[in-house]
Amino acid sequence: MRRTKKADAVATLVDELYDQRERAWAAALVTTQTFLDTLADSVLEDEDRDRLNADTARIKDRERAVDKIMRRVANGQMSRPTTPEEVAESLHDLLGVKVLCKTPRDLTAFTEKLEQACASPKCSVRLAHPPTDYVGNPKDSGYRAYHAVLLVKVATHEGDLPVKVEVQVKTRLQDAWGELTHEDMYKPGKALKPNEFHQEVARRMAELLDNVDTMADLLAAELDRQTAPESDTGPELDEVTVFARITSTGRRYALAIAPDGRQGLIPARSVRAALGSNTRINVARHLHVGDTVDVRIEETDTALYFHPVSLG
Repeated sequence: MRRTKKADAVATLVDELYDQRERAWAAALVTTQTFLDTLADSVLEDEDRDRLNADTARIKDRERAVDKIMRRVANGQMSRPTTPEEVAESLHDLLGVKVLCKTPRDLTAFTEKLEQACASPKCSVRLAHPPTDYVGNPKDSGYRAYHAVLLVKVATHEGDLPVKVEVQVKTRLQDAWGELTHEDMYKPGKALKPNEFHQEVARRMAELLDNVDTMADLLAAELDRQTAPESDTGPELDEVTVFARITSTGRRYALAIAPDGRQGLIPARSVRAALGSNTRINVARHLHVGDTVDVRIEETDTALYFHPVSLG
């Protein structure tokens, strides 16, 4: 379908803007992802980095930018832009980065750290305006996510250029909701219009996935409790020593299997004790998959623990 003259005029402005700034935008995305990765590192403190992932970044397709502007003009949400600069000002999502989190508590910790960092006078990245929390206040469709628009400075031959980058923070299930409900097909200007059936099913799916997210948080909290450092006198251990083979390892714990097939948890506290250390450690640096270690067994009502006798 051919464009109208007004749409052609907007498309010309979009092309001018992209030609002028696309290189700077690419640099802004790299800067933003580095900034977000640094925040994730500080939140997780070298724990499982897969819990926070900021790998997905994009510059909006030119045709989609034109379509969005024309749709907003038609709906009376904005005036038709007359310069490339007005195009840039009218759209806050020309650049975007998505941060995926394993659980809601990771999302909360990350977004709190993001707002704290952007408020610091030492930080060069700023919030363009207050974030929108669709997690605490979901859309009627059931959509849940945290949206923030960052102002990132990019050095150019004409000086620093402030660039807006939209950051969407979601749990993996919140992100999956969009694909499972075919959300893109029902957005404004898309092929399908949401009917009552789609809206009701989408809302119910969002509620179910939110419940699963909550349960994932509960399981993570229970794992934290079971791997937390112990106080007082410590556990009572079997006198028998067995060999256990490491099958999985991470920062806070490792999993191992005994000759009788039982699988046990080796918490960081036990590795510290075997090393004779009182400082925080990364278990994965001392125990590796395939290693065989001499352990004593502690069995409780909630878990089976393997405590290394000694580590080299």
